[in-house]
Amino acid sequence: MVKRALAGKSGKYGRTDLKKDPVKKKAAGKTRKSSKQTIPQSGKKALVPKEVLEALKENRKEKQDKRKEALEEKKKNPKKRKSSEPKEPKEPLKKKALKKVRKACEDNEYENLTKIKALWEKGRVNDIADSKRAEIVAELKELMEGKVESLMFKHDLARVVQLLLRLGKSEDNNFIVQELLPHVCELSKAKYGKFTVNCMLKNTSPKQRKLIFKALKGQFKKLTLHAEAVTVIDTMYNDYATSKERTEMITEFYGKELYLYRDLLSEHFTKVIELYPDKKEKVLEELLNHTQVFIEKGLTGHIIVQHLMLQYFLHGTEETIQELVSEKLIEQIVKFVHTKEGSKIAMRCLWYSKAKERKLIIRTFKGHVKDMCMNENGYLVLCALFDCVDDTVLLKKAILSEIMESIDTITMSHCGRLLLNYILAPRSTKLFPPSIIDFLKIGDTNSVSKKDPEARRKELLTYASPGIIDNFKDNVESMLMENTRTLLLTSAVTHANCDITDLLTAIVDLLASDLSLVDTTTMHILMRSVQQNKDHQKQFNDIVTSKIPLDDITNWAKTNRGAFSVLRLIEQKTTDKHDELVSSLKQSDVTSFEQCAGRDKLLEFLNTC
Repeated sequence: MVKRALAGKSGKYGRTDLKKDPVKKKAAGKTRKSSKQTIPQSGKKALVPKEVLEALKENRKEKQDKRKEALEEKKKNPKKRKSSEPKEPKEPLKKKALKKVRKACEDNEYENLTKIKALWEKGRVNDIADSKRAEIVAELKELMEGKVESLMFKHDLARVVQLLLRLGKSEDNNFIVQELLPHVCELSKAKYGKFTVNCMLKNTSPKQRKLIFKALKGQFKKLTLHAEAVTVIDTMYNDYATSKERTEMITEFYGKELYLYRDLLSEHFTKVIELYPDKKEKVLEELLNHTQVFIEKGLTGHIIVQHLMLQYFLHGTEETIQELVSEKLIEQIVKFVHTKEGSKIAMRCLWYSKAKERKLIIRTFKGHVKDMCMNENGYLVLCALFDCVDDTVLLKKAILSEIMESIDTITMSHCGRLLLNYILAPRSTKLFPPSIIDFLKIGDTNSVSKKDPEARRKELLTYASPGIIDNFKDNVESMLMENTRTLLLTSAVTHANCDITDLLTAIVDLLASDLSLVDTTTMHILMRSVQQNKDHQKQFNDIVTSKIPLDDITNWAKTNRGAFSVLRLIEQKTTDKHDELVSSLKQSDVTSFEQCAGRDKLLEFLNTC
């Protein structure tokens, strides 16, 4: 066998070396470098021709010179303000043009829609002739007939439909109603479609409204629980629905069993219970579930929701009402105190809630007291608050202090004057009708209030009286301009729990400045109430005789009302100048005065003296 010679070992041909031949390595390196461009070694600069360097230097100098010249020009000629002259319109951007082209390719009705929008821009302007507007409406009808359904869910084109409904007649807009009837439920749920449905209800005939009602029939419960559609249902219930339609809308919330007998039901839940007493618990459960959903979604500001909630608050148990108030309803009471149903709910929340919950409710009223005072339903909530809350210190800080800050504007309002009268003389039969007094008495039976009602009223009156008197003494003349303000002034004089000397002097000063005021209706009512009050008659009569000359007082007897005022001064015999006044009246010829009932009674009294 032939033996192979192994490299690196001694053999037939001698010892072989494993290393490469250095001569071959150098040769290979030379061949590689020759194939590429010559690269300068690191640390050495490449050679650049002198001509190129000189050209670069000249370029730099030119740029520096230009910058210097620009700075000098700015210093000499600073920038001026932009002129008010209109500039030439810029050319439209390419992106907008491309966008229009793309829309035109995607939508075949793009040109038609642009025409509709242009006509809408012209027709919605107020300063336009009626003839031109009629032409625009006719053109819009021609362009939109048969295409209303496709335009409704677009916010800009929905406004075009609303313009047609508002400007056109109900007969001419019949095509809009017919096209939209199958989609009324979807539109009422849409963000912009609900405005179109409200516009349809407002600008259509009663027959067309009945068609809309039928289209929504059976869906009132779902739509009322929807955040967007509840506005449509609320406007329909509050403004346009008849009594029968209202009952049908409400009975959907009483459950499936009672909905079958909806023709026999009435709008009020009390009659429903009378007809079906065995189903009271089931209906109350349904109403409780609905009220919880209403509160969670924040829908308590709508009237139809408040009506349904009120039915539960009237017939539900106190425990469940307390749970509703304490857990969910405290922060939302302010939203519905301005409506009739909402104020009744708010009062029952106050009556049935505990002391801690009442404090939290009062804190939510901060900042809203002024508006509540001037509202026909809100002031009743405050009256109920004064009747049931035992913490009078909290009422002074949170409620009465805010009333005193804005008492000028509150006295200008009829409801505000009623609230002030309730603070001065609560549940007075002369100032309040029996219906309001009977309603407020319902809260007297609550189990939470423990303080004596008379003690509570005195504490509130002692705090409020000084502020009321200080305000009235500065505004006596304005208070005597109206009968209701005069009644408030008289109740302040008779019931205020503080010193009223300043107020009485202000009244007499006004009377002394113009003696003819004694013959006016308001001054006569005020003087009669003050002179008949045993606590203040002597003080008032002394101020009158000290500030007004006796000759002027005798001249009052020339008129009927003035004669009665003089007669009360003499009859009471409380003034120090009583004898002087009687002698001056006897000296003057009273029989020559104008014949009236006051003069005759004055003569009878003088004859007895």
